[in-house]
Amino acid sequence: MLNAIDAVNRGAIPGHPDWYEPARAACGLLALASAANMVQAAEAGSLLGGGGIVHGHSAAVFPAAVVAAPLLLDIAQQCHPAARDTALGLVDEALSSFPTPGTRG
Repeated sequence: MLNAIDAVNRGAIPGHPDWYEPARAACGLLALASAANMVQAAEAGSLLGGGGIVHGHSAAVFPAAVVAAPLLLDIAQQCHPAARDTALGLVDEALSSFPTPGTRG
């Protein structure tokens, strides 16, 4: 799973230039996959929800969520229960958010 996370070129995925932060997506997914407790899962979720795959304050979802969704589902199946809960919460948030206008790419 970690190799699959590393293999994605998130810089090539478009996103709102002021909200989308590709590095947050990569770091957040890696951190979530290795989270061993609720605090670590929450920190990883914060990276992903604050510009990695969604921008929670704006209810915006980025195209990076399409690539992240299967990885989040793998995390939900294979990782710590706190990581599972965070991953499923992020999938729900992405499905409940609006595509971002003005994406770069």
